[in-house]
Amino acid sequence: MDIQSEMKNQPKESGNNKELILQLEKQVSVSIWIQTIGKIMEALYLSEILRQSEELRTDPFENQAVQGVWIQTIGQFLEAVGVTREVLSSGTPGQLEGAKMAVLGDWIQGVGAIYEAHAGQQIVAEEMEQVISNLFVP
Repeated sequence: MDIQSEMKNQPKESGNNKELILQLEKQVSVSIWIQTIGKIMEALYLSEILRQSEELRTDPFENQAVQGVWIQTIGQFLEAVGVTREVLSSGTPGQLEGAKMAVLGDWIQGVGAIYEAHAGQQIVAEEMEQVISNLFVP
């Protein structure tokens, strides 16, 4: 089924309902930009912590965790741009391009989250190993 026939089969929205939905979509876009700003701040602060701490800077898993956050930040930014484009576009092609960009951003965020989670798991495993080895010192 193509998009045009799907759109014909959808119920018509009243003018007030359509305006409300558009306003809510714009608010979603603003909310995603707020998340993006927060994600950028997180990535910058974690990078600065890494830069300031020799111990953390030399740990490959700490570096990987920060890299994962940066990957998520890139994805978050792409999602924000895509959603904004989708909401502000007047035609279907622009909306679809925006939606594709938003979905790509979601995928990139997911990859970054996996990358960061793997690093976090390794950091926790190392710390647990240190705690256990300190408990059983003869």
